[in-house]
Amino acid sequence: MHHLTAGSARTHRATTARWLWLCALLVAATLPAACAGSGATKTPTPAITAAVATPTPAGPTATPTPDPAVLLRDGGIAIIQTAYRRLLDEYINPPDGPALLGAAWSAAAQKARALGAVVPAAPHLSGDGAADLAAFSAAYVRMTASLADAKDVRFAAISAMASSLHDCHTFFLNPVASDTVVSSREGKGSVGIGVELASVPPLVTEVIPGSPAALAGVRVGDRIAAIDGADASAMGPAAAFDLINGAEGTTVRLQLRRPGTSAPIDVTMQRRRVVPPNIESRVLPGGIGYVRVREFIDGGIAAGLRDALGAFDAQGVTKWIIDIRDNPGGRLDVDAISLFVKDGVIVRDRGRDGKPQDVRADGKVLPALRPTVLLVNHGTGSVAEVFAAALQEYHAAYVIGATTNGCAGYTDLRPLGDGSSLAVTTNVNQGPVTGKPLNGVGVIPDEPVARTTADIVAGRDPQLAAAVAHLEGVRG
Repeated sequence: MHHLTAGSARTHRATTARWLWLCALLVAATLPAACAGSGATKTPTPAITAAVATPTPAGPTATPTPDPAVLLRDGGIAIIQTAYRRLLDEYINPPDGPALLGAAWSAAAQKARALGAVVPAAPHLSGDGAADLAAFSAAYVRMTASLADAKDVRFAAISAMASSLHDCHTFFLNPVASDTVVSSREGKGSVGIGVELASVPPLVTEVIPGSPAALAGVRVGDRIAAIDGADASAMGPAAAFDLINGAEGTTVRLQLRRPGTSAPIDVTMQRRRVVPPNIESRVLPGGIGYVRVREFIDGGIAAGLRDALGAFDAQGVTKWIIDIRDNPGGRLDVDAISLFVKDGVIVRDRGRDGKPQDVRADGKVLPALRPTVLLVNHGTGSVAEVFAAALQEYHAAYVIGATTNGCAGYTDLRPLGDGSSLAVTTNVNQGPVTGKPLNGVGVIPDEPVARTTADIVAGRDPQLAAAVAHLEGVRG
């Protein structure tokens, strides 16, 4: 997923289920937040992820954060107004103002009613921007006047505006999710229990070694049936994320359903910060070098990837597998793509004005390129998709797996002043050579290979097996 913060360079980001944008995979219950799909046949989702400095100019200088007490007056209407103006002024396709405010009112009214507030008549929205915002604001202030804390009403309004655009890179993050995204992006892991989740109900697809989940005996293939007593049978990763994450040192209780075990398994874990290695490498049987990259973190992955591949050369390994499955993206890393592409446009995107913006390789290609397979799946998103598209279109790697997330764009992610954040799509990506759209489409593998839930539960990895088989047939 791409991110932008005030005073920073552009970045990427993306999550396998709805997800919001994430088709989301929760790393240590990390996922990015939640976004709606882009209208493609499969719903792109964001995953909460990370970033690295890009060659694009820095944004405007950050301004001092307003006094929270001022922002929270009248139910926090000033925060909603800020979010509305950002969407109206910055979203890649200028949105309809009344539609945004209508979505905000419907969600806010529903939440306020659930909290016992008296809901007035919906504001009249005429299409006059200033008048519509004034009418919405006046009605909102009346509606929240009796509530001691209008936080949930405010969050519902902003989330609904973002979701109404059905864009995987435009979404609202509550304070917990916002903190998680920032920590993940900086490579600091996240406060959670150390699992990756996918599907509905939540399926454990990875348990981080040494994490609270690992120490408690959670296994890959476990289904989460309940979280602190709340039924998780209809939850996806995003909803589970909200319940599993929390303050460091607090506890969370899970009820698990394990294949082959009839009785549910109850485990209680204390949340703590989990920082899995972002780049892992090993030599597979047959002398093939394998590297997994979890995210495109701040600071970049180029140096770590170069070191891992260089170490393979020292061991006489001449064939590589690079695994970016379930990599949600993060910060655009031109250096990482340039390791495999000597010259040419490696990143292409367009902004609100429709004009293409190109970034070329920096000339720091690896001294020796080897036969390479790139593993991708539906959880491969944002910057990871940009990386995959470049290596595929320049024939630097043979791509195996499932079509990627289709959530490839730039997000301007900024705090709203109350701990929450709003991400707004400002640019979308295209194939660097072909110019084909990536957002809403994804990268289609050269060799499609599925990995099912049954495979995960059984510990099978047909995608990795296909990569090995392909390289065994290639002369090194």
